[in-house]
Amino acid sequence: MRRRFSHRLFPVLTFFLFATLSSPIPASGQSLLWKLEGKDLAGASYLYGTIHAICPADVVIGDEITAAVGNSARIALELDLDDPRLLVEMGHISFLPRDSTLRNYFSAEDYDFVESWFKDSVGLSLAPMNNIRPLFLFGLLIGRLLECKPQSYEELFMAMARAQGKDVIGLETPAEQMAAFSRIPPRVQATMVVTMLRNMDSTRANFGALTELYRTRDVEALYQFMLDSGIEYGRYDTELLTKRNQTWIPRIIEFAEEKPTFIAVGAGHFGGPHGLLALLRQQGYSVTPVMSE
Repeated sequence: MRRRFSHRLFPVLTFFLFATLSSPIPASGQSLLWKLEGKDLAGASYLYGTIHAICPADVVIGDEITAAVGNSARIALELDLDDPRLLVEMGHISFLPRDSTLRNYFSAEDYDFVESWFKDSVGLSLAPMNNIRPLFLFGLLIGRLLECKPQSYEELFMAMARAQGKDVIGLETPAEQMAAFSRIPPRVQATMVVTMLRNMDSTRANFGALTELYRTRDVEALYQFMLDSGIEYGRYDTELLTKRNQTWIPRIIEFAEEKPTFIAVGAGHFGGPHGLLALLRQQGYSVTPVMSE
């Protein structure tokens, strides 16, 4: 019988997308906030590039972001985190296939190492999580990786939406997101977990470099960093970035045509020839940076 596990594991999908790692945007246009205008849109909408886990001291919500949210009628995230069905749906699709367990994807030595690491560093045993995909283990590693209690921009935007009485919608369903991440075979996911734990210092340094780059607001550099990071992730950028971007474009346009919408997704989706900014421009829309004061 499958064991239940904490809902704290669920946000890992959006975190992992950005943390693992048109035309180029000129340096003068470096920004995480972009205004979307033109054609049949119902006024200006906005796109904001997030990082899904960051230390609270590094979170910055500038006046330009506050104004963009205030000028929008609703907020769109990768997933509608306010949907009461979310945890149930994620629970259904997060288990390993055919009743296999984590032991099927880790070597005996690696399983014992991961089990020992989690007990010593997180205070948890793998036993209650033995049927989940290795990818979800990253959710328990975020705090150890950042060496702080993580904050997410999604949580902040959800709070702003509630305070302003605005709806929150999702660009994709949990099943769609899971289908993309399922392209990474469970054995490869397990290898990623072991590699991270055995090289925590270098992993932490890598993520620190990513966080510093995020502060520069250079979405092209962020995109390139992920592709060049040397992490297995780069082999799956077509599934995790390109195809999802292509699926999102008509939905973004539909949302923006209906009413001004503030759209917040991982900043890794913005850069490159198949990024959201380039694809929207190819559709004939104006996408311009909103610079911080």
